Amino acid sequence: MALVLLPSSLEVKSPSPPPTEMVHMQKNPSPRSTSPVDLDYHGDVKLRVGQSKDADGLAIEPTYFTACSRTLARISPVFDRMLYGHFAEARKPTTPDQDWIVNLPNDKPEPMGILLGIAHCQFLAVPKTLTLDQLYDLTVLTNYYDATALLSPWVDSWIACMDGISKQDARVLLPKVLWVAWELGKISILEDTARRMLLEVDGPPFMDTCEEEDIQTPPDVVERIDAIRTQTTRSLLEVVGDMTEALVVVDERPRWCRHAQWMGHHKCESMILGSMTFCLARAGLWPLPDAEEVEYSILGLYGKLTELVIHDIGEERLHDAVRSHAECNPRRHVLRRLRSIMEELPSSLTEMHMATVEKQRHRLMAT
Repeated sequence: MALVLLPSSLEVKSPSPPPTEMVHMQKNPSPRSTSPVDLDYHGDVKLRVGQSKDADGLAIEPTYFTACSRTLARISPVFDRMLYGHFAEARKPTTPDQDWIVNLPNDKPEPMGILLGIAHCQFLAVPKTLTLDQLYDLTVLTNYYDATALLSPWVDSWIACMDGISKQDARVLLPKVLWVAWELGKISILEDTARRMLLEVDGPPFMDTCEEEDIQTPPDVVERIDAIRTQTTRSLLEVVGDMTEALVVVDERPRWCRHAQWMGHHKCESMILGSMTFCLARAGLWPLPDAEEVEYSILGLYGKLTELVIHDIGEERLHDAVRSHAECNPRRHVLRRLRSIMEELPSSLTEMHMATVEKQRHRLMAT
């Protein structure tokens, strides 16, 4: 199950390819099934769409769509192979009282109805607006059937549903926006969403959520976001870790205090270390956790570290001389290293990703 435009190195990560059961003949649908949706009064094939049981095991009624098999073959190479491929003739009904039925148990009736309505030129029935979940389900379906180009006339009005996603809902909804933007060739939305996922969202790796929620994602994008996030978190924590190590050195090594003396007191380093660890503990970051255990977003963690209140012992009088320990305060040093890490943050999207979505954009524009 892959985008036709994708190179072989970019395979779409699908939750579970919707298997198509063998096309077969069956007498008219059982009384428990819903009335067929007649997309073509001269249609010769019935698509039986949806599961017979829901996730809780309760019986539900699939939807039957009466359609034209030739129309389906024209709009989708997948339907073409399904209906007119090898041994297809043997699956057609041989007597008038039989229906040609194709079972599509893992497809959803609602997006299938939209796709089939467009394919059969029932444009007035095509919804003018969609929710994000509806648009996501529709693009997952059209990706599988290689028919996304049919959506082109409605895309600009539909994508309004991707605006205004709150931080509270971002963990589940942003991966769906990422997929929709990828499938519809919306480059700016894809870039903005990938960067927001990288920087702004708290919680565990996105792939954990995508696998748990069975969310389809662009090839290697979410994995790359998780990897960059983990590495950046590790680098930010290393700034503080390196600083704490420098403050607890023994006398045989160079000390952080600019006025340190051999076997002299450690009041300067102790003040700095104590104030740092106090702030880190209040933020839930002391002892320093492993990068994989941090649930702050990158921006959240960066904010916590840049807000550390670091105290020094100030001026000290020794043998009638006054020495200022303000120059020992590492705050500027810490901030400089933190900012450098953020400025060098890699892009969530590779050149191959950008080239692939650009091809998809041109493909939809050409229809």
